[in-house]
Formats: sequence, C-alpha cells, structure tokens
Amino acid sequence: MKKVCIQGLGFVGSAMSTAIALAKKNNKPLYEVVGIDLDTPEGNQRINAINNGNFPFETSDNKLKKSLKKCSRINLRASFDSDEFIDADIIVVDVPFDISYLDNEPKLNFSKLRSAIKVIGKRVKPKTLVLIETTVPPGTCEKIIIPCLEKELKNRSLSLNDIYIAHSYERVMPG
Repeated sequence: MKKVCIQGLGFVGSAMSTAIALAKKNNKPLYEVVGIDLDTPEGNQRINAINNGNFPFETSDNKLKKSLKKCSRINLRASFDSDEFIDADIIVVDVPFDISYLDNEPKLNFSKLRSAIKVIGKRVKPKTLVLIETTVPPGTCEKIIIPCLEKELKNRSLSLNDIYIAHSYERVMPG
C-alpha cells in the first residue's frame, strides 16, 4: 500500500486526509494516510482528534465526520513526526497561507510555507510526488517553493529531477 502524507491538518488538510483514505480498489484501501501537523497545542489537538476518529473542526458535514471515524480505524492516522515523510510516496502540502493587510495593502508572510517545504526537502525520498495544494499567489512555486526544495535536496546530493512536483490549489470551503 502506498503511503500518502498530508502536511498541515487545518480544515482542508484534515478533509483531504479523509478523502484520500477513502480511496479503494477491490474494496481495499489504496493508501496508508498520515496527517502531519506541528508539535504545538493546536497541532496536538488536531492530531489527537483525528487519531480518536473525530474531525478536528466544527462542520455540519456528517458524511465527512463518519468517513474520518471509519478511516481512522483502518488506514488514517495523524502525527507531528516529520520523519513520516521519509518513506512517503506522495506528500500533499496543505499549509495555511493567510494574507493579512497593512494600510489596505496585502502583506505576504511566506515563513510557515518556507518552513514546511524545508522539512519536506530534508526528508523526501527520490521519486516522491510533492503536491502543493496550498493556494498561493502566482509565482510562489517558482520563486519560493522550488528554490527552497532545491537547496534542501542539494544538501542531500539530490536534485529536483529526483522528485516530482505539482501544484493544484485547494477547492474546499471550510464550514
């Protein structure tokens, strides 16, 4: 069974983890799914909720809640251990990217996204698909994500040619 790691267990990452865990072939799960979040009080609350079969956010989507409960008994778990990325076949990045405003002008803070990408770059194995699902401004993949990954891979004597990278912004509306 292939392993999929979802980096970031906000609403979107938690829902994506559940959706991927539901994928089946011949009535058997296609993927082992591990949701990864930070070792913070908020991250641990999300991890514990998922590991206990509960969706970590308020939602009226009963199907989502039931699906997570079912999958958490079979092929879905959550952790703060970034070493989970080492043997992942697919890594989906769902790190929140909020834009704040200062004097009516957007203020972009890429530090959380950069940090998340560095963690992946230090652990990703060759031939892994890294899917950036975070909705980011145009040019972010080329100007921030790719150089950050390149640097971390180079430190490991790897290159971008050793992994697969794709961007598909999320289309989930929390709530």
